[in-house]
Amino acid sequence: MTTSEERLPREEQARREVGHTDVTPVVARALVVCFLLLVAALPAVEWAGLRGSTEPGPWSLLVQETVEPQGAVPGGSWARLVQANRAALARTAAFETALEDQSPVGQRLRPPVQAVLSGWLGAGNERVYVGRDGWLFYRPDVEALTGRGFLDPAQLARRAAAAREFEVAPVPDPRPAIRRFAADLAARGITLILMPTPVKPSVHPGALASMSARPSAPIQNASYEAFIEELRGDGLVVFDPAPSLALAAAAGVPQYLAADTHWRPEVVAREAAALAAFIRAHVELAPVPASGYATQPREARHTGDTASMLDLPDGQSLYPPETVALRFVTGADGDPWRPSRDADVLVLGDSFSNIYSLAGMGWGEASGFVEHLSLALDRPVDRLVQNDQGARATRDLLARELRLDPGRLASTRVVVWQFATRELSFGDWAVVPLP
Repeated sequence: MTTSEERLPREEQARREVGHTDVTPVVARALVVCFLLLVAALPAVEWAGLRGSTEPGPWSLLVQETVEPQGAVPGGSWARLVQANRAALARTAAFETALEDQSPVGQRLRPPVQAVLSGWLGAGNERVYVGRDGWLFYRPDVEALTGRGFLDPAQLARRAAAAREFEVAPVPDPRPAIRRFAADLAARGITLILMPTPVKPSVHPGALASMSARPSAPIQNASYEAFIEELRGDGLVVFDPAPSLALAAAAGVPQYLAADTHWRPEVVAREAAALAAFIRAHVELAPVPASGYATQPREARHTGDTASMLDLPDGQSLYPPETVALRFVTGADGDPWRPSRDADVLVLGDSFSNIYSLAGMGWGEASGFVEHLSLALDRPVDRLVQNDQGARATRDLLARELRLDPGRLASTRVVVWQFATRELSFGDWAVVPLP
């Protein structure tokens, strides 16, 4: 004898069973309890871990007092309301970032998970691409080269509209700021020399992607060549080290650190000497007494910044510290080289100028680009350097110093403006008039 279910067509029986699962009350309650425990346990662990930390917790960012702007604010009370809203949104974003970075659970889980991703799967993270043969690449460097031309009108419009609601929109077009800066310096009798410094994948693309041969020319953003030609056509002086670095890399000589974004110390010394010859060819500097500068051999050993960005476990061996030979520059008195405020050459630079100079970066000191430029010129050199935001930060610093001391540039005849080429795609190129 057959039941009614057995007499049902197969299609009808399958239709009845789809989406229907029998769960006993005991199993259902157990699943609910486990889910609630899991949901409640994670915040409790986070709270306990952050409360036990001696560092200020992320909650302190939410209770910071808003600094009221001094004087009248254009736009009145509405403008004040907008400013207060932006400040609140900025604190909320900072809180979310701090909560993620300081999370005890995240700090425990991220390193082993990242070790599996980087070591076994060859994957990086949101900031780092894993290359070939132990090389690492900073993701914005790669995107600056592979993205749309930074002078493309659609790209300029997109960047100008991309700022978050609590941020001031960046100025994406570098040309007006560069021209204005050059004009302000020229009015003081100062020559501006632009030094766009190539990023690592521009010179070593074969360490990131498979290539049949090493290119002898640098890989650049689609707008770069037209940009340089336009500036030179306007009479601006440009020292471009990219062709020299790419040619050396094509011969199989590494120009950059394997697990760091920056160039090697021997490359720094070579390009500083090339810039010194370039300055002599374009600007007539007054003779000065022999500087008495000398060098001493030193060594630095450090873990690269891109390896640190991977957030791997302590003691990891995937990307061990690199060792480099330095030329430590000393003055006539034997002390480490120091900048001179009265020098006729001033360098504005970013981390490419700071590496091997700023001890806090871990790669030694008094051995960087500005020191070797001073050594090659055999004359004192001044500097204003900041690791980040090379498109704008050093111009802001110079303008601030000029407001405090109108004679800040009285002895300056040459300003070298060094910045990483990624800034052309991602930097804020607001005009900063010199007072």
